[in-house]
Amino acid sequence: MGWRTLLLLTGLFLPSPCHPQYHFVNMRKNWNEAQRYCRDKYTDLATIDNMEDMNRLINTVDSGYNGSAWIGLYNGVNSWRWSLEDMDYYGEGEAEFRNWDSSDGKYIDQHCVATGEYGTWWDLICNQNHSSVCYNGKTTIISERFILSNESMTWDEGQSYCRQHYTDMASVRNLAESRKIGNIVPKGNWVWIGLFRDWSWSDQSNSSFRYWRSGAPNNRYGYCVSMFDKSGKWVDYTCGTKLPFCCYGAPAVMKTQQVVRVKLTPKDQNMVLTDPAIQEAILQQIKKELTGKGMSDDVKLRWKEQPDGNIFHKEEKGKK
Repeated sequence: MGWRTLLLLTGLFLPSPCHPQYHFVNMRKNWNEAQRYCRDKYTDLATIDNMEDMNRLINTVDSGYNGSAWIGLYNGVNSWRWSLEDMDYYGEGEAEFRNWDSSDGKYIDQHCVATGEYGTWWDLICNQNHSSVCYNGKTTIISERFILSNESMTWDEGQSYCRQHYTDMASVRNLAESRKIGNIVPKGNWVWIGLFRDWSWSDQSNSSFRYWRSGAPNNRYGYCVSMFDKSGKWVDYTCGTKLPFCCYGAPAVMKTQQVVRVKLTPKDQNMVLTDPAIQEAILQQIKKELTGKGMSDDVKLRWKEQPDGNIFHKEEKGKK
């Protein structure tokens, strides 16, 4: 003899496909004002992950508008980071160690860092040719951890060289390492180390998608990015310029419920199905089986109480 009941499944489900919702705001604001507006009204300035996103963003722009509009990409003047990203290599505060030379100007188009014989640092244009300091993480001999390349090359070429022959370009974690590297630099020369900065997204997304217009970024006009005309191509622009802008809002999360009819045939005919402890044990067993078949952990299960106040009803013979 069986028992029948109703099981209520409640969960949070994302709509599919899960695309960011873009919004074109035809109000003129500088980049920082646009960022504040998007964070207040939506989620943030627009982040773009791929060409499909880019096309959808272009289609949100008002048909009568053919100018520029801010997106969420910018080049933070102080957004420096190390080529060697393994955070286990750095102790507390060591990834943030800096040893800038007092004469360094930190110009907007200078994204890569070099050091000299005194161990102090300058930011330079990345396509200049210098030797590179590599880090060899495979040796336990301290004096052999920093190696100076024999060839003069751009910063990107130096990074590739160090990763191919050693571990990575040199990170400098403290003043002692800064001086140690300075000691291997030929007098009067500059050499590359692993510190650089790159374009970042306002929402801190790690999207590497780029859609630059030919000749951009030239890093001379500004360190904020706008879409340019109907092509949607990107240009770097002075952040204080007032332009319309594009926000994105995270997809809405929808709470749904589903009722499932369940039939139970207890092996023990004396099982007391009105006992809350037994009801909970059965529920956990059902959840375990459904999770094993791919049900999300976010889905909640509970028994649905029927109009007479009972959860289980004994099924009469011959009825289904």
